Amino acid sequence: MNHLVEVSKEALAQMLLNGFEAFVIKHGNKKRSGIEFHASLYGDIEIDEKNDEYHNRIQFVSVDTSAEMASGSVGNKAEAEDLKEDIAEQLGYYRLGNIHSHPYLKDEMTLDQVRERGCLFSEGDEEFFLQELDKYNPGAYILELVLTIKQLEKQNTARDGRIDDQVIEFSVGNCKCFLRAQAFSKTDDGELIDEPTKLICEYLEEFTYIGADFGQVAAKENRKRVLEYKPR
Repeated sequence: MNHLVEVSKEALAQMLLNGFEAFVIKHGNKKRSGIEFHASLYGDIEIDEKNDEYHNRIQFVSVDTSAEMASGSVGNKAEAEDLKEDIAEQLGYYRLGNIHSHPYLKDEMTLDQVRERGCLFSEGDEEFFLQELDKYNPGAYILELVLTIKQLEKQNTARDGRIDDQVIEFSVGNCKCFLRAQAFSKTDDGELIDEPTKLICEYLEEFTYIGADFGQVAAKENRKRVLEYKPR
Protein backbone atom coordinates (compact mmCIF):
# COMPACT_ATOMS: atom_id res chain seq x y z
CA MET A 1 0.00 0.00 0.00
CA ASN A 2 1.28 3.46 -0.93
CA HIS A 3 0.90 6.26 1.60
CA LEU A 4 0.58 9.96 0.76
CA VAL A 5 1.04 12.19 3.80
CA GLU A 6 -0.19 15.73 3.18
CA VAL A 7 0.69 18.36 5.80
CA SER A 8 -1.36 21.57 5.70
CA LYS A 9 0.21 24.97 6.35
CA GLU A 10 -1.77 25.16 9.60
CA ALA A 11 -0.47 21.78 10.79
CA LEU A 12 3.09 22.74 9.82
CA ALA A 13 2.77 25.96 11.81
CA GLN A 14 1.68 23.99 14.88
CA MET A 15 4.58 21.57 14.47
CA LEU A 16 7.07 24.43 14.29
CA LEU A 17 5.57 26.50 17.11
CA ASN A 18 5.59 23.58 19.50
CA GLY A 19 8.85 22.14 18.23
CA PHE A 20 10.72 25.42 18.74
CA GLU A 21 9.13 26.04 22.13
CA ALA A 22 10.44 22.66 23.28
CA PHE A 23 13.78 23.38 21.60
CA VAL A 24 14.47 26.87 22.96
CA ILE A 25 12.52 27.37 26.17
CA LYS A 26 13.82 25.63 29.29
CA HIS A 27 11.01 23.62 30.86
CA GLY A 28 10.55 23.43 34.63
CA ASN A 29 13.57 21.98 36.40
CA LYS A 30 15.25 20.76 33.21
CA LYS A 31 18.96 21.62 33.23
CA ARG A 32 19.11 22.31 29.51
CA SER A 33 17.21 23.46 26.47
CA GLY A 34 16.49 21.18 23.54
CA ILE A 35 13.92 18.62 24.66
CA GLU A 36 11.69 16.42 22.53
CA PHE A 37 7.98 17.00 22.17
CA HIS A 38 5.29 14.49 21.24
CA ALA A 39 1.97 15.20 19.53
CA SER A 40 -0.96 13.49 17.84
CA LEU A 41 -1.86 14.13 14.21
CA TYR A 42 -5.47 14.69 13.19
CA GLY A 43 -7.32 15.12 9.94
CA ASP A 44 -8.92 12.95 7.31
CA ILE A 45 -7.97 9.87 5.31
CA GLU A 46 -9.02 8.82 1.83
CA ILE A 47 -8.52 5.22 0.68
CA ASP A 48 -8.07 4.68 -3.05
CA GLU A 49 -8.37 0.91 -3.44
CA LYS A 50 -8.04 1.09 -7.22
CA ASN A 51 -4.56 2.64 -6.97
CA ASP A 52 -3.69 0.87 -3.71
CA GLU A 53 -3.20 4.21 -1.96
CA TYR A 54 -3.90 5.84 1.41
CA HIS A 55 -4.07 9.64 1.37
CA ASN A 56 -3.54 11.00 4.91
CA ARG A 57 -4.42 14.70 5.17
CA ILE A 58 -2.98 16.17 8.38
CA GLN A 59 -5.08 19.22 9.24
CA PHE A 60 -3.95 19.98 12.79
CA VAL A 61 -1.66 18.80 15.58
CA SER A 62 -2.40 18.30 19.27
CA VAL A 63 0.66 18.35 21.55
CA ASP A 64 0.58 15.76 24.33
CA THR A 65 0.94 18.01 27.36
CA SER A 66 1.11 14.96 29.65
CA ALA A 67 4.13 13.50 27.82
CA GLU A 68 7.39 13.11 29.73
CA MET A 69 9.78 15.23 27.69
CA ALA A 70 13.57 14.91 27.89
CA SER A 71 16.57 15.79 25.73
CA GLY A 72 16.96 12.30 24.28
CA SER A 73 13.51 10.79 24.58
CA VAL A 74 9.84 11.51 25.07
CA GLY A 75 7.27 9.25 26.72
CA ASN A 76 3.64 9.67 25.71
CA LYS A 77 0.61 8.42 27.65
CA ALA A 78 -1.80 6.10 25.86
CA GLU A 79 -4.76 7.23 27.96
CA ALA A 80 -4.23 10.83 26.81
CA GLU A 81 -4.20 9.76 23.16
CA ASP A 82 -7.37 7.69 23.64
CA LEU A 83 -9.16 10.60 25.31
CA LYS A 84 -8.25 13.08 22.58
CA GLU A 85 -9.01 10.61 19.81
CA ASP A 86 -12.55 10.08 21.08
CA ILE A 87 -13.20 13.82 21.36
CA ALA A 88 -11.74 14.50 17.89
CA GLU A 89 -13.95 11.86 16.29
CA GLN A 90 -17.03 13.58 17.70
CA LEU A 91 -15.89 16.69 15.83
CA GLY A 92 -15.34 14.81 12.58
CA TYR A 93 -11.56 14.32 12.70
CA TYR A 94 -9.54 11.11 12.77
CA ARG A 95 -6.31 10.47 14.60
CA LEU A 96 -3.83 9.69 11.83
CA GLY A 97 -0.61 9.13 13.76
CA ASN A 98 2.06 10.83 15.83
CA ILE A 99 4.92 13.28 15.57
CA HIS A 100 7.90 13.84 17.85
CA SER A 101 11.04 15.94 17.57
CA HIS A 102 14.78 15.35 17.48
CA PRO A 103 16.57 18.43 18.90
CA TYR A 104 20.30 19.07 18.39
CA LEU A 105 22.16 22.00 19.92
CA LYS A 106 25.06 23.60 18.05
CA ASP A 107 27.75 21.26 19.46
CA GLU A 108 25.64 18.09 19.17
CA MET A 109 26.40 16.49 15.79
CA THR A 110 27.51 18.30 12.69
CA LEU A 111 24.94 19.25 10.10
CA ASP A 112 26.16 16.46 7.82
CA GLN A 113 25.78 13.95 10.67
CA VAL A 114 22.24 15.17 11.26
CA ARG A 115 21.50 14.67 7.55
CA GLU A 116 23.03 11.18 7.60
CA ARG A 117 21.46 9.83 10.78
CA GLY A 118 20.12 12.50 13.13
CA CYS A 119 16.96 13.06 11.11
CA LEU A 120 16.24 9.33 10.92
CA PHE A 121 14.04 7.47 13.36
CA SER A 122 16.20 6.10 16.16
CA GLU A 123 16.44 2.47 17.25
CA GLY A 124 14.39 3.41 20.31
CA ASP A 125 11.75 4.94 18.05
CA GLU A 126 11.54 1.77 15.97
CA GLU A 127 11.25 -0.45 19.05
CA PHE A 128 8.36 1.70 20.23
CA PHE A 129 6.69 1.51 16.80
CA LEU A 130 6.80 -2.30 16.97
CA GLN A 131 5.14 -2.18 20.38
CA GLU A 132 2.46 0.07 18.98
CA LEU A 133 1.82 -2.28 16.04
CA ASP A 134 1.30 -5.13 18.51
CA LYS A 135 -1.92 -3.39 19.54
CA TYR A 136 -3.45 -3.77 16.07
CA ASN A 137 -4.55 -6.59 13.81
CA PRO A 138 -2.07 -8.11 11.33
CA GLY A 139 -1.66 -5.95 8.25
CA ALA A 140 -2.26 -2.69 10.11
CA TYR A 141 0.04 0.31 9.75
CA ILE A 142 0.98 3.32 11.83
CA LEU A 143 1.98 6.78 10.60
CA GLU A 144 4.90 8.57 12.25
CA LEU A 145 6.51 11.94 11.63
CA VAL A 146 9.70 13.37 13.11
CA LEU A 147 10.69 17.04 13.13
CA THR A 148 14.46 17.48 13.50
CA ILE A 149 15.80 20.88 14.59
CA LYS A 150 19.52 21.61 14.42
CA GLN A 151 21.00 24.84 15.81
CA LEU A 152 23.68 26.43 13.61
CA GLU A 153 26.07 29.30 14.13
CA LYS A 154 24.40 31.31 11.37
CA GLN A 155 21.81 31.03 8.63
CA ASN A 156 22.50 28.34 6.07
CA THR A 157 19.86 27.80 3.41
CA ALA A 158 22.11 25.62 1.23
CA ARG A 159 20.45 22.35 0.25
CA ASP A 160 17.01 23.46 1.40
CA GLY A 161 14.34 21.47 -0.39
CA ARG A 162 13.25 17.90 -0.85
CA ILE A 163 15.80 15.22 0.07
CA ASP A 164 13.68 12.26 -0.99
CA ASP A 165 10.04 11.18 -0.96
CA GLN A 166 9.90 11.07 2.84
CA VAL A 167 11.97 14.12 3.84
CA ILE A 168 12.05 17.87 3.22
CA GLU A 169 14.92 20.03 4.51
CA PHE A 170 14.27 23.70 5.30
CA SER A 171 15.60 26.60 7.36
CA VAL A 172 14.06 28.64 10.17
CA GLY A 173 16.38 31.49 11.11
CA ASN A 174 19.76 30.03 12.03
CA CYS A 175 18.31 26.54 12.52
CA LYS A 176 18.04 23.71 10.02
CA CYS A 177 14.90 21.61 10.10
CA PHE A 178 14.02 18.25 8.59
CA LEU A 179 10.46 16.95 8.39
CA ARG A 180 10.20 13.20 7.78
CA ALA A 181 7.06 11.09 7.30
CA GLN A 182 6.94 7.30 7.30
CA ALA A 183 4.21 4.68 7.48
CA PHE A 184 5.22 1.44 9.19
CA SER A 185 3.86 -2.09 9.30
CA LYS A 186 5.47 -5.34 10.41
CA THR A 187 6.08 -8.83 9.14
CA ASP A 188 4.67 -11.99 10.69
CA ASP A 189 8.12 -12.44 12.24
CA GLY A 190 7.84 -9.10 14.00
CA GLU A 191 10.21 -7.07 11.82
CA LEU A 192 9.41 -3.45 11.02
CA ILE A 193 8.53 -2.61 7.41
CA ASP A 194 8.93 0.85 5.86
CA GLU A 195 5.83 1.26 3.74
CA PRO A 196 6.12 3.32 0.50
CA THR A 197 5.50 6.86 1.76
CA LYS A 198 5.57 10.35 0.26
CA LEU A 199 5.48 13.55 2.30
CA ILE A 200 3.52 16.37 0.68
CA CYS A 201 3.65 19.92 2.03
CA GLU A 202 2.79 22.59 -0.50
CA TYR A 203 4.03 25.40 1.73
CA LEU A 204 7.50 23.87 2.16
CA GLU A 205 7.72 22.96 -1.50
CA GLU A 206 7.17 26.60 -2.45
CA PHE A 207 8.84 28.38 0.49
CA THR A 208 11.76 26.33 1.79
CA TYR A 209 13.24 29.18 3.86
CA ILE A 210 11.05 30.49 6.66
CA GLY A 211 11.60 33.83 8.29
CA ALA A 212 13.79 36.40 6.59
CA ASP A 213 13.10 38.57 9.65
CA PHE A 214 13.38 35.72 12.14
CA GLY A 215 15.91 36.38 14.88
CA GLN A 216 18.57 34.02 16.16
CA VAL A 217 18.48 31.03 18.47
CA ALA A 218 21.64 31.27 20.56
CA ALA A 219 23.14 29.97 23.79
CA LYS A 220 22.87 32.17 26.87
CA GLU A 221 26.14 33.63 28.04
CA ASN A 222 28.36 30.97 29.64
CA ARG A 223 25.58 28.34 29.30
CA LYS A 224 25.99 26.53 25.99
CA ARG A 225 23.12 24.10 26.72
CA VAL A 226 20.59 26.77 27.64
CA LEU A 227 19.18 28.68 24.66
CA GLU A 228 17.39 31.96 24.19
CA TYR A 229 15.69 33.61 21.27
CA LYS A 230 17.07 36.94 20.13
CA PRO A 231 14.64 38.83 17.85
CA ARG A 232 16.08 41.02 15.14
